[in-house]
Amino acid sequence: MSLSAPVLAFEENSGLDTAESAASCALKLVRHDALSKADLSAIEQLAHQPAARHSGNVFFAPRAVAASASLSRGSIDWLLWFQDGRLCLAAPVVISRIASFSLVRIWTHTYAPLGTPLADKRLRPDLLFEELADRGFSALACPLLETGSTLATAVALPGGRQDGRAGFWSGIAERAVLTSDWTEAAALSAQRKKKLRKMQRTLPLVHRVLRGDAARDEGFRQFCELEAMGWKGAAGSALKQSDTALAYASELVASHGAQDTLAIDSLEDPQRQGNQSVAMVISFEIAGRGVVWKIGHNTDYDAVSPGYQVILAASRRFAAENTPIWIDSLAGPEHPLVGWLWPQRLTVGTLVVPLKGSHAPARTLSGFYQAEARLRQVARALRQRLRR
Repeated sequence: MSLSAPVLAFEENSGLDTAESAASCALKLVRHDALSKADLSAIEQLAHQPAARHSGNVFFAPRAVAASASLSRGSIDWLLWFQDGRLCLAAPVVISRIASFSLVRIWTHTYAPLGTPLADKRLRPDLLFEELADRGFSALACPLLETGSTLATAVALPGGRQDGRAGFWSGIAERAVLTSDWTEAAALSAQRKKKLRKMQRTLPLVHRVLRGDAARDEGFRQFCELEAMGWKGAAGSALKQSDTALAYASELVASHGAQDTLAIDSLEDPQRQGNQSVAMVISFEIAGRGVVWKIGHNTDYDAVSPGYQVILAASRRFAAENTPIWIDSLAGPEHPLVGWLWPQRLTVGTLVVPLKGSHAPARTLSGFYQAEARLRQVARALRQRLRR
C-alpha cells in the first residue's frame, strides 16, 4: 500500500453546527494513576457495551495499563473523549515530541499487541481530531488498529471522498480469527481427524476450564511453569524470566479474573504426578469478543501435539459458549497452530492521522512504522527458522 497518498479521511459533519457540537464535547488527558472512580466506571461500561464487539480491547483494563508503565519510555495517560456527557472513546496513550511536532500515540507493547481504542458507535472522530489539534498536537498514531473497528470505519467517507485532512495506513497485516461461522467439521480435513483420533487413543488427555480465582491463582501459576519448560524458556522469553513482564501479566490476569472475563483451557494427563497440565491456553473475552493471549505446553508430550489439541479444545468451547464471537488469535495466517484451524482473517495496521498543518510529519511517521513492521517480519521469520 502506497504511503504517498492518504487513504482515509474524516467523516462529514452530520448536520449539526460544529460550534454547537463541540460545546457538548470534552477531552480529558489523565495520568494512568490519577483516574477517578467515575472515569474507571465509564471505561468499564464502554468496554462491556454491545459496540465492544466492533471496537473492544481486552488489554485496556486500567489496572493492567498501570502495570505496563514500566515498559514505556514515557508517561502513560488515558485519552477520554466525551460527547453529550457520554464516554465515546477511551485509550491509553503516550505523548511525545519529534523535532517540533507533538504526537499522541495509542499505547501498545509486546504483551498487548492491539491498539484498537474502546469506542461508542456514536463517536464523532472529526470533533475529537479538531480538539486534539486545538490542544497543539500534530498527529495521532494508532498502532495495530483493526481496519474494521469503529474508529477506522468512522473516518472513512463513502466512495473514498476526502475533505483534505486524511490519514495514512502502514504495516498492514492479517491475523487468524475465530468467528461464529467456525465449525470443527469444516476446519479439520479427513486426514487431520484421523490423526487426532489416533493421538487421543495413544494418550487420552482431559480438558478442564479454569475461571475466576482458580484461573487467576492456580491456573496462572501452572501456566508460567509450563511456558518456562518449552521453547520460550529455552529462548529466555518466558514470563517467569522477566520480573517486569510477570508483573504486567499478573495484573492483566487478575483484572480479567475479577471481571469473570478470564479463562484458561488446560489439557491434563491424569497419570502424571504433580502438575498434570501438559498444555494450557489463556484467553480473555468480553461480550463475545476477545483474544487467545498465551499458549504453553510440555515438550515431552510433542508426540500427541498438545498445543494443537488445547487450541482445538478452546475453539470448541468458544463456539459452544458464545454467539456471536470474534476471537483474535494475535497470530498471522502462517502460524502453525491457528493459521489453518481458524481460516477467517482480520486486518490490522497502523493509522497515522495528521491533525494540523503539513501532512509531511504524518507521512514520515507512517513510513517509519512501515519499516518497523518489515523488520518485525524478518525477525519473526528468523525465529521460526531457528526453531526448526
